[in-house]
Amino acid sequence: MVYVQASIKLHPGKLQDFISLISKLSPVTTRHGWKLLGSYASVVGRLNTVVDMWELTDIKNIEALFADPEMAKMGPLIAEIIEDEVLTVLTKLPIG
Repeated sequence: MVYVQASIKLHPGKLQDFISLISKLSPVTTRHGWKLLGSYASVVGRLNTVVDMWELTDIKNIEALFADPEMAKMGPLIAEIIEDEVLTVLTKLPIG
């Protein structure tokens, strides 16, 4: 398994739109082996920040998702909601 942490800076006032966006993207992400483990909004710290944790069966699923034409179609909507995003690829440590 591979994990992706998405640190997302939203445009102000776009949290509810972001929640709707994730629901719209769900069929595409699921098709490419992305499983959302959790989505978290900041309460203290940088404003308008969301952190999503995803589980992937293979690192190749990252490229497959972003090459999907349905993701490309969502580009303008994503740009209206998301100001900046940083993806970090992680591996699980053998702890716990």
